Amino acid sequence: MQVSDSSPLHSPLPNELGTNVIQITVQPTTTCSSIQPSNNSNNKVKEASVTRIVPTSSSSRKRSVTCDARIGHKRARRQQATMEGLWQIPSMIQTFDSIPTHLKSYLLFQLLKRSSTNTLQFINSVILPVLKHDFLSNLPVEIGRRVTAHLDPFSLAKASCVSKRWKYVIDGDHPSWKKLLINDGYSFVDPVTNKLSLDYKALYGRHHTLKQNWLLGRAQEISFKGHDKFVVTCLQFDHEKIVSGADDSHVNIYDTQTGKKRMTLEGHEGGVWALQYVDNTLVTGSTDRRVRVWDMETGKCTHIFTGHTSTIRCLLITKDSKNPRIVTGSRDSTLRVWKLPDPKKVQGHYDGTGENPYFLHSLVGHRQSVRAIANHKDIIVSGSYDNTVRSWDINTGRMIHLMEGHTQKVYSVVIDSERNRCMSGSMDSSVRIWDLTTGDCIKRLEGHTVLVGLLGLTSQYLVSAAADSILRVWSPDTGICNHALSGHGNSITCFQHDDHKVISGSEGGLKMWDIKTGKFIRDLITEVDCVWRVAFDGRRCIAAVQK
Repeated sequence: MQVSDSSPLHSPLPNELGTNVIQITVQPTTTCSSIQPSNNSNNKVKEASVTRIVPTSSSSRKRSVTCDARIGHKRARRQQATMEGLWQIPSMIQTFDSIPTHLKSYLLFQLLKRSSTNTLQFINSVILPVLKHDFLSNLPVEIGRRVTAHLDPFSLAKASCVSKRWKYVIDGDHPSWKKLLINDGYSFVDPVTNKLSLDYKALYGRHHTLKQNWLLGRAQEISFKGHDKFVVTCLQFDHEKIVSGADDSHVNIYDTQTGKKRMTLEGHEGGVWALQYVDNTLVTGSTDRRVRVWDMETGKCTHIFTGHTSTIRCLLITKDSKNPRIVTGSRDSTLRVWKLPDPKKVQGHYDGTGENPYFLHSLVGHRQSVRAIANHKDIIVSGSYDNTVRSWDINTGRMIHLMEGHTQKVYSVVIDSERNRCMSGSMDSSVRIWDLTTGDCIKRLEGHTVLVGLLGLTSQYLVSAAADSILRVWSPDTGICNHALSGHGNSITCFQHDDHKVISGSEGGLKMWDIKTGKFIRDLITEVDCVWRVAFDGRRCIAAVQK
């Protein structure tokens, strides 16, 4: 009988034996020194006596063991049956090779059913190495990465733990990890170091871990004293500092890590209603009609800009242009544009007297208070209580478009630079989308029932918040309302969102929502009188609350 060499299973018998040779070793279980017949009257032998002589140190003793002759006969029969079965094995193997495949499976199944645990363990130890076939390691790296590119991030992470070879193939597939980052809406900036990272797999892992921490509430909460019982009107922070302005005319700067107050900036004679900083240069606007520029390293006010005749209600620093500028909107119905000074240049300090070398333009056109402004590159968009939205050229100070359509005051504006549009929210309960090229109203988004006071925009989502205690998530492309986030008991006072979540504040607390599904996730803060302002980045959420 011959067995094909292509079989992956190898016989555990020695190689020097032929394929048809069965090696059998029979050892006697008892060695008899003498057998003596009994003295029974009949001639049939019923018992046998086995005698063994064991010497001792003192004297010799005789010890006899008597056994039933029937046990011996049974053993003999079993040994004979075993021998007959062993001689039949070659023919059984030949028969197994000749039967169809499905019958082979059936026969093996019946044999396995009748096998002992030890036999099954032996079979398992022989079969498992044959079934283990590392296809990925046998493929060229480029082809292997084409295979793994179809896996989801979690399957990839698990597969990279299989072996060093798999880890090399998967971890080094930078294009696939980069694509996963983009598909899941993650940035290429490391949320821990705030620096650009090219290790896409590690970057994806950090983003995902932070996302899960947000969802599951795995965070450390730090509380510290703010502006006493005054209203916090503006808030900005980074990984080093938190800057807040309030209607107590003060600006406080805190340490982000500990919450310890670094300094209080004093100088305004009225409430601070707007602020923004770049690096360590802080710009603030107040009800005292003045704009102040501060060096946050020293806490000194280095520049004072005058010109507005009423409260400065909104303020921003342009970031897209080569020469950063300050744009302010006031209740005097005008916008003013200044160059952003460098507080470190002592020769350029300006105390507000004499001709201002930093003043560029006064944007005149609105007939009532300028409530909101937004900027992209050289374009400024403003919303006013005169029910209009206007776009301006920041270089010339010239009005580009007058956008009319709202029937009541405009409270918020944002610019959609990807689609060359802007959006506005109004007291008439509507949100309008405008074409910045033509100034025409493209869509009117309806759903809110009262004042739409807040708007937020990312590349995928437009979010509006109103005094009806509801946030609405819209598609910037189609203008369709995807979700209505209902859960607050009073007007929405603040919110911020990204492409994964919305965090909103109102009287009573701070809530978090899944922006993709519209489902409420969890309460971040409860049992407070009001949440004045909220801001978050990848790792932290800062909220100014009144307890």
